Amino acid sequence: MFNKHFKPGQKVLIHLTNPANGDDRLENISASCLSVDNGVLTLNLPHEIDDSTFSENSKMAVISESLGLGLKAQTNFLCQQTNTSIQVRFEGDLHFFQRRPTARLNIPIGIRYSRISGSLGTIRQQWQQHIHKLANTPPGVIPQLPCGMVNLSSGGIRLGFRDTIDKSQLCMLLLQVEPETQPICTMAEVVWTLSKGKDASCTAGLQFMAIMAEDQKRLEKLIRTCRLEMENKKNRSQIQ
Repeated sequence: MFNKHFKPGQKVLIHLTNPANGDDRLENISASCLSVDNGVLTLNLPHEIDDSTFSENSKMAVISESLGLGLKAQTNFLCQQTNTSIQVRFEGDLHFFQRRPTARLNIPIGIRYSRISGSLGTIRQQWQQHIHKLANTPPGVIPQLPCGMVNLSSGGIRLGFRDTIDKSQLCMLLLQVEPETQPICTMAEVVWTLSKGKDASCTAGLQFMAIMAEDQKRLEKLIRTCRLEMENKKNRSQIQ
């Protein structure tokens, strides 16, 4: 059954359902399928991992697509094979679901980003340090970030870069969705790029890899509120 729906080279998303620290974090890691054998799935990751990236017997969901539907499987972490590959064991049945388009919004927000490198464990620690620093920043000293136009969803962002950026590049993002409010800190991965012309600038789509659940809810509320306001404004103009 598992061999039918997971093929070599197939793209998947690892969703960590029980992060090591047990707090309110949402973490996703991109990977591709290497093989399926006796209920064991071998995955290749685009970034280096170390002993701190996954914990023994930790539970994680593997999400992909098959037969035109979303596919989700619960797994347990077995072992790290190399510095870029792991093995997980399927637990229970596969679950299919209808994928729904994610609500998106073009909006100006305060934004700052930095490209980051290193093992996933090291990068995760950097993100955690940023989260801790923001949580302990007094309201009176909240930084005001440079404003830029982005295309935003609760799971990712599209924005412009002055210089070329590679697919799979990891970035640390600070997103200030409303003036004078605490920024949202998220770790994100470049999933596609589009060159703008002869210069080095480009547009890129990034998928959030790590974000606090509360911050994701802030994004969902912002997008929902703004889209409703836009719809009401459109309806009022049609009536007039």
